[in-house]
Amino acid sequence: MKEMTVQEAAEKWAVTERMVRHYCDQGRIPKAYQVDGVWFLPAEAEKPARKKRETVQLPRLLKTLIKQRDTGRYSGLYDYLQINMVYSSSRMASNRLTRNQVEMLYHADKILTNGEALKVNDIIEVRNHFLCVDLILTEAMKPLTQTLVNQLQARLLSEGCRHKRHAAMPLGYRRTAAPDKYGKTPPPEEISGALNRLFREYEAKKEIGFHEILDLHVKFEQIRPFEDCNGRIGRLLMLKECLRHEVMPFILDDKRRGGYLEGIRSWPAERGVLIDVCKEAQMRFEAQLALQGLLERHVQCLTV
Repeated sequence: MKEMTVQEAAEKWAVTERMVRHYCDQGRIPKAYQVDGVWFLPAEAEKPARKKRETVQLPRLLKTLIKQRDTGRYSGLYDYLQINMVYSSSRMASNRLTRNQVEMLYHADKILTNGEALKVNDIIEVRNHFLCVDLILTEAMKPLTQTLVNQLQARLLSEGCRHKRHAAMPLGYRRTAAPDKYGKTPPPEEISGALNRLFREYEAKKEIGFHEILDLHVKFEQIRPFEDCNGRIGRLLMLKECLRHEVMPFILDDKRRGGYLEGIRSWPAERGVLIDVCKEAQMRFEAQLALQGLLERHVQCLTV
């Protein structure tokens, strides 16, 4: 068998010698062999074809949202998700901005108050929440990690404005025990381990659907890793997992807050309460999807 050296192969294929050795190390050159650390290749060997990168096929809904976000089409489903998700989830966390104010902040970066006194932090946290929704879309197909959870908290509390007499909300996991009203929660030193176990067990499931996502949410809220933002972060994680696993998303509004909280408390013994609340929210989101489809078809007809 006629042979050629690494240097000869590099000249023949117009690549570096390092790349030729890399091909050999990976076993991509048939009949290549090594003697005392030196590679010899068959003289007729051809340059290996470039490996095709494996691309992750995005679920249809997630693909639509990302496309609208990245092309600046802020008049469709992405626009609806941002305004309603941020308004509803923030309202549950006692943010006092109205839906109209959230929508104006989203579109024009302005607020109309009619003389009403507003907390600066309410405005900042709503703006930050928009960024969190974008982060969820970007990270949707990746496994759950503590890194993502901490990124969401840092983004929500970024640039928060506090009066000098009130300490700013600290970043990171809570440093004190959670109040009794939240039930049994792990002490601060066990939070990281509890989240690791939760995410590991969740990612190990063979199939993930609506009930598994709700179970994840309840267990996350029971860990209560932060001093603040737990509910908002937990609901963002539910959105992420719904998009990732092609489960119809849902937005829980403030009108169903009582049923939602009762559903979390009763979940281990009675799952129906939370399931009913979230199923109703799913129906509203599904109706919006249908409406969005009608609007897009109407626009297409007008442009034909």
